[in-house]
Amino acid sequence: MGRILSPFHTSFFIIYNKLFHTPRARVLVWNENNELLLVRNWAGTQQWGLPGGGVEGKESPINAAKRELYEEIGVKMPFTDFLHVATLHQQYEAWIYTVMIPRVAIPDKPHNPWEITDIRWFSPEDLPADISPLVPLTLKHLSKSD
Repeated sequence: MGRILSPFHTSFFIIYNKLFHTPRARVLVWNENNELLLVRNWAGTQQWGLPGGGVEGKESPINAAKRELYEEIGVKMPFTDFLHVATLHQQYEAWIYTVMIPRVAIPDKPHNPWEITDIRWFSPEDLPADISPLVPLTLKHLSKSD
């Protein structure tokens, strides 16, 4: 289903962002083994990417990050665990947060299979080939700020 709707979703997303410039919140989720959690969304390009989504109405970016993390992964985290690490400007304004979550706290299967088709931990040195451009851009930005 996602492969059928993907071109339409991607086109809609590009047009929508050009018209409305909706900011988005993304979350770098790390575990105790320094692995990064990536998700694959059924819509769009089906590339591996960071959990997150659009900032709704008068919602703050950190509220969006917290909400999206729960909607996509099924984990609720306190605001104090989210650290803002960057705001990147690509097709849209992306507020990037980082959070540490124990590996065992993340379910093996997507919490919301209507949105997310797969979730997986990756070593930063061994990221998949089909990855969203935002992921390496964010990691590169982080390495410059260390």
